[in-house]
Amino acid sequence: MVGSAHPTVLTLERDRKASALGMRKLTVCGTKTGGGCPESCEPKVDLDMIQVVKMSFKVGRLFTTVFVISLFILIDIAENGYADGRTKIAFSSNRDGNYEIYVMDGDGNNQRRVTVHPRVDEYPSWSPDGKKIAFASNRNNVNKGHRQIWVIDADGKNPIRLTDGVVDTYPDWSPDGTKILYDAHLVPEDHDLAPGGIILMDADGKDKRLLTPNGGHPSWSPDGKRIAFIAARNAGDDHHIYLMDADGRNRTQLTHDFVHKRFPSWSPDGKRIAYVGENVIWVVDSDGENPRQLTGLVTGEHPTWSPDSEFIAFHSFGKDRGISGIYTVDVTDGAIAALQVDPAFFSLDPDWLYSEGLSVSPEGGRITMWGRLKNLVSDLR
Repeated sequence: MVGSAHPTVLTLERDRKASALGMRKLTVCGTKTGGGCPESCEPKVDLDMIQVVKMSFKVGRLFTTVFVISLFILIDIAENGYADGRTKIAFSSNRDGNYEIYVMDGDGNNQRRVTVHPRVDEYPSWSPDGKKIAFASNRNNVNKGHRQIWVIDADGKNPIRLTDGVVDTYPDWSPDGTKILYDAHLVPEDHDLAPGGIILMDADGKDKRLLTPNGGHPSWSPDGKRIAFIAARNAGDDHHIYLMDADGRNRTQLTHDFVHKRFPSWSPDGKRIAYVGENVIWVVDSDGENPRQLTGLVTGEHPTWSPDSEFIAFHSFGKDRGISGIYTVDVTDGAIAALQVDPAFFSLDPDWLYSEGLSVSPEGGRITMWGRLKNLVSDLR
């Protein structure tokens, strides 16, 4: 009837784009004279429902990605031994006549030689991603007492010399892999015991600068903000453990007893520092509290932490007593286990592969799946 009010009409139309998502577009028309809805009536889309559908697609893709990456993680764990939180250990040994760099699993298995050279290669240090090893070598010198810092791929390829000093030793990679610390000396005598100066350089050997002229045996904190090292307050004094900022500022003394110290090593969880005192392994809280001796009957040198901060690997001299080799000590109960022991040769300078990206579980301190996931995603980027 002309002039009569039609009731409000609701019509359902299908929009070409919305139909691709299986959605309907709702058209609302108010009271009109005449029949039907005018073409000018503006359609309105249920945006909330579309967002839900889009989000479901995103979640599905995310779960698929996580599932695929998790499979790669499981394969990686099976092949590389990450399940027990111990990864790889690099070390030097003279088993083949002169000192070369070797790698083994954290349990001492699968030992393989990395460097092959007639000169000495020693003091290995893993890059955080496990792809390279820095080390000290005299392969560029006639004088056997001289050393420079070199870097080589973990498979033994592409050796590159980074420094040209007289005696450059004890390299240590920064947690982000962009910098290397090392111990520099002007004379080759007694460089194992007497600290020289600590130099910081880029991982490619560029931009070298002196952090401290009186110090040695540097070790990065796991967050890259601090450096532990040894130094003597005065000539002839015992060496103590000191800390400084990554730029060399704010130098503070950590230990104060009368034990001569060397080779500080920061735990991956940042809570403790291991060191050598009177030829045995000690640990101290990173604030200097609670120093504790871990080894006694077996001497210890060059401590390095497992990624879960539960064990310390070290080398022990004592060739005549048949105990020379690489050992681990349980930080909790002091139990010692042999990883690589042979009275016929020396194995020295262990360095446990530790990556900043490896997460550690609260219970048991083991490396978690999330830690491996972060590492793989980082590599994919």
